Amino acid sequence: MDNMNDVRPLRKSIVTGCVLMTVVLCLSLAIANYIGYRNTLYVRYEAYITDLLRFAADNIDVDDMEECLETGVKSEKFEETQALFDNIKDTHNIDFIYVIIPLNTKPTDNIMNVIAGMSTYEKKYIPENAVTLGGLTGTDYTAKTAKQYYDAVDSGDKIFFFEEWADRWGRDYTGIMSLYDSEGNYFAELCVDVSVNDINNVIRYHVMICVLLIVIISLLFTFIFLSWTKRNITDPIQSIEHEVVALAQKSRGQGNPDELVINMPRIQAKNELRSLSTAITTLSEDLRNYLVNALSARDVALAAQRKARELSEQANKDSLTGIRNRQSYDTEVSKIEWNIESKGFTRFGIGMVDMNFLKRINDTYGHEKGNLAIIKLCTVVCKTFAHSPVFRIGGDEFAIVLENEDYEDAEARVEEFKNILKKLEEDESLEPWDRVSAAIGWSLFDPATDKKVEDVFKRADSNMYENKKAMKAMREA
Repeated sequence: MDNMNDVRPLRKSIVTGCVLMTVVLCLSLAIANYIGYRNTLYVRYEAYITDLLRFAADNIDVDDMEECLETGVKSEKFEETQALFDNIKDTHNIDFIYVIIPLNTKPTDNIMNVIAGMSTYEKKYIPENAVTLGGLTGTDYTAKTAKQYYDAVDSGDKIFFFEEWADRWGRDYTGIMSLYDSEGNYFAELCVDVSVNDINNVIRYHVMICVLLIVIISLLFTFIFLSWTKRNITDPIQSIEHEVVALAQKSRGQGNPDELVINMPRIQAKNELRSLSTAITTLSEDLRNYLVNALSARDVALAAQRKARELSEQANKDSLTGIRNRQSYDTEVSKIEWNIESKGFTRFGIGMVDMNFLKRINDTYGHEKGNLAIIKLCTVVCKTFAHSPVFRIGGDEFAIVLENEDYEDAEARVEEFKNILKKLEEDESLEPWDRVSAAIGWSLFDPATDKKVEDVFKRADSNMYENKKAMKAMREA
């Protein structure tokens, strides 16, 4: 007798073939779609960058800018150009728009800054990003990147494109256009950078949609095909095969003939399966075996449900501190947004806590002590704001949704929090990682000006950074 362990079920073979066909089809079409769409998207971005370059170039007085560079004094036209660049950066999906003069391909001071656009956010929160007229870039550009800019120098009407990677800015797709004064003399390079990550996100989204459609169609076809084969081929064969194997195993050494009674499966197809069914019997234990299998499957399903509930709880809990995490915070924000829109709920506030010196603790005493410091700070936050949910939304950041008594006495709670931390910092008997320090900012929802939770969050976050700056100034003083 052939070894039954070597037999591969027909249904499994059919399912495997359908799955492989679906996978190969999805991969092939996804790759082809990715390549085609990527090329098309890059062409569109090049056209987009080209339009921005030409628009900006048409509004630049090169002679005036050249004179400003020579004298080091910004003219009125220069300031108008600066305002134009700032507006372009605010209103267009780009990373940077700037004018530079490539000097050489050395590792340092290889490019001179002329002007660069700044967004409203940068001007408010990171004004140090502003470039200096005629300032050198130091090590901002590698020699390799500088060479790409240098190769585009004095290129006439041709626009150069290349991808660049910088630790400071990330990966960008850059378009370069040469600028000339009224006498036709080369002056500088006008550049526009677009984030490659943004481009890749668009490509990835498009490909995912296409793959999803392919998978749905493939699964629909597979379901129809498998349903037909299951009804007409695999189910009858499987029934016959199952009964024959079970009978053969049961009949060995069997002394009770009653145990060998079988029920012939009814075969509707008028083919070899009907002839084969005449040689088949069934065991009286089939029903019992089926019941045992069903109960086992039920136990497995119940265990899977319990595991799913446990995983769901873990997904909303921070593994280090045990409080709720960023995902849980987002869920809470959604609930508050719904309450604001549907019930006019306005009695809440947001508190932001950002730990100081975590990197110093990690570097000096190790990440284990840094974790203890985070847990210590978390304990202080939770005890101080005991009537409000607390969330760990970052490595050293906590968010508090001010409610109940904490909402009513928010200012007092914040002062209490600061006093507790001050005592911990001044307690020389504590370990360094227990003398935690943190900045805090808070704000309450104002129905007159706020539309959503994000408005309150931004205000609290800004207040927190103001507190952090004040704490730094006090330490330096």
